[in-house]
Amino acid sequence: EQQEAIGERRTVEAVWYTGRMMGETVAQTICGNRLKYNPGHWFNSAKFFDIEYQTYGWVFAKTRENEAHFHWKHEDDTKCITVCYDKNSLKFLGINTFGIRMRHEVFDRWLTEGRDADFVMSNLSAANFDPEFYSRFEGDILKAYNHEFQNA
Repeated sequence: EQQEAIGERRTVEAVWYTGRMMGETVAQTICGNRLKYNPGHWFNSAKFFDIEYQTYGWVFAKTRENEAHFHWKHEDDTKCITVCYDKNSLKFLGINTFGIRMRHEVFDRWLTEGRDADFVMSNLSAANFDPEFYSRFEGDILKAYNHEFQNA
């Protein structure tokens, strides 16, 4: 348990990734290389048989006052994304994906760089991590995103 939460994080995070990062921090400190625990942007992923979920940044079930969501769902109901962004500045705040694999390092970089939702959506293919021979959906997602914002 952390004495004080870091940003939006909780003091206790029962997530494998954070456990690994905490272990690395403790190991470095024990070995004489005092290191501050710095987990970076929130992320998590899970896979259960053929269901895959990933989250990068913050996407809360209920949007906060300054937030908006863009949601896309494939017609077969097995794939979807939800993008959270600041509704005033369009700053990208996070993404949840179901059934579409994404690259952690790409979203981590975009969150650090403070990219906006337009940039993220236009460059979504750079974050795609689906293996060879899998269908890709970035074109459909971008088309739906552009359609939603042209009609807003």
